[in-house]
Amino acid sequence: MKKHRKKILVPVAILALLFCYFRFAYVEAKGIEGFPVPREAHLFKSEKDRKEGVAANRYKWSFSYEERGVTPFYEMTLWLWGWRKGEQMGASQEYTKDGRLVDLSAFTKEIDVIEYYENFK
Repeated sequence: MKKHRKKILVPVAILALLFCYFRFAYVEAKGIEGFPVPREAHLFKSEKDRKEGVAANRYKWSFSYEERGVTPFYEMTLWLWGWRKGEQMGASQEYTKDGRLVDLSAFTKEIDVIEYYENFK
């Protein structure tokens, strides 16, 4: 009986930990509604220009590398939040959701999150 409980308890505990990670390790990007950024990423530059149709945030994040991009967990979080991959060009990956376009650029220890309004680019 105890082995049976352990077989059930371990997967439930793992699922609970994964849920907590994907729910609480990410926050909404400043000025870009519904786009997650890692909680440990520190915003150091933010611009918003409605006339030009762009909102841009630059974050310092120690788990980002230009060669490898962002972590698989971050990519999974973007997918779970409803963002789907679009075109990729170098270190820049486009994500779309409900007709919105966000460009995520990964550099060494830095990420840029840019939203283009009304697909202005």
